[in-house]
Amino acid sequence: MSLQLEHDRQSPVQEHLNELTARVTLLLFFTTLTTLGWLTQIDAVLDTLLRHLNPCNEGCLNLYDPARWSAIRWMAAAILGFVTTLPLLLQQSWSFARPGLLPSERRWMKYLFIAGVLSMLLAITSTIGVLFPMIFETGHRTHESMLLDARYDAVHMLSIVIAVIWTEIIVACGIFAMMLAGIVGMLNEESADWWRLRVYGIVLLLLLASLPEFGGLAVLLSILATGSIELSSRKWLRASPPIFQGKKSIMDAEGGIRNVLMVDCACDGAALPLPQQLKAPFPVFSAHSLCGSASERERVLEIALQHRLTDLIISGCSSEPLPNSFKSNCHSIGCSLRGIDVLKTQSHRTLPSPFAQIELELKIACLQDPWPSSTIHERILPLLEDSNIEELIIDTRKPSDSWGMQIRPEQVLLELDKSLLDKVQQHITHLGINTIVLESIQ
Repeated sequence: MSLQLEHDRQSPVQEHLNELTARVTLLLFFTTLTTLGWLTQIDAVLDTLLRHLNPCNEGCLNLYDPARWSAIRWMAAAILGFVTTLPLLLQQSWSFARPGLLPSERRWMKYLFIAGVLSMLLAITSTIGVLFPMIFETGHRTHESMLLDARYDAVHMLSIVIAVIWTEIIVACGIFAMMLAGIVGMLNEESADWWRLRVYGIVLLLLLASLPEFGGLAVLLSILATGSIELSSRKWLRASPPIFQGKKSIMDAEGGIRNVLMVDCACDGAALPLPQQLKAPFPVFSAHSLCGSASERERVLEIALQHRLTDLIISGCSSEPLPNSFKSNCHSIGCSLRGIDVLKTQSHRTLPSPFAQIELELKIACLQDPWPSSTIHERILPLLEDSNIEELIIDTRKPSDSWGMQIRPEQVLLELDKSLLDKVQQHITHLGINTIVLESIQ
């Protein structure tokens, strides 16, 4: 399955790889430069940091492992270099990914970048500025109360601080990733497992791979991180898909489950909108002009992907005028595309009809997919029984033969396949509705 979005140009995989390589090379180059720049000042930075974390006034900090201190210096310089080039990283990531993202995916990525940066700044300032000075001070007082000689390893102090900040950033980004996905409509009970697999997998991989020296503590942190993300996003993980609330999937004649969506397309104002009280067995999504708006077509494709739609029914037209790229994308995701051509029905009227809603409901009931044609009468009869139709016109002709036909406001049009005429007539005779049958001239 692959989608070719209209604002994205089609190019071979190698071209994408070349672009990715160029962007990564640029990032590595600037990260290296900033790391080397910070390396010249790293001793002063670490000295200031240790003075802030040091819980005692006298010299109780010691360096027991000079080799690890050298590693800490390089790691701290690399972290500062990465943070310095973070704006460039975000800009390059956005520029590379944006053309291939759907609308809600673009919003999610943009919000995640903002939330990730804010969580990183908050984690650094709160952990270094408040949390660890308080923890170290409490521990030092305990040592003094027990009359112990306080000696602290500077390498271990910095390692713990860095590990905690790293864990906080990863967990915060995981929580924001799930919550923002729910806010923009991408996360619900249908897509919950998809999101769990990716977010939890990345979080666990980063924690276990980056904290090997902490052993069992890293495993415990991973479990707590997963639980925190799950609890924070529970509201959206259990939510029903918003567009399908109150609607159920349809079982077709072969026992397959069909997820159907009707797109109420106004055809740029030419087609009347569907009535709000329309009794449709599937959800309805409103659009102004699918043919003229690439953003609306992207939104419909996004809904089809998120909700695994099997059928898209266009209200305004027969779906033939839609761009071939949209038809191809629907086909590639396994979603059939067709229409009920309300514009054609409107062309038969010069005056508004009080039976417009029942006429549309009859049109939907006559769909032969996903329902079988043999049960059309079972879907039509309940609609006719509950209506006050004065005259029913049953048109069995080809669409080309009905061109120019005009019907009065009190008349209701029912377009029907000729092979089903006798069976339907047989069941509606007892309703007492005056019926006119239009057939093609042989």
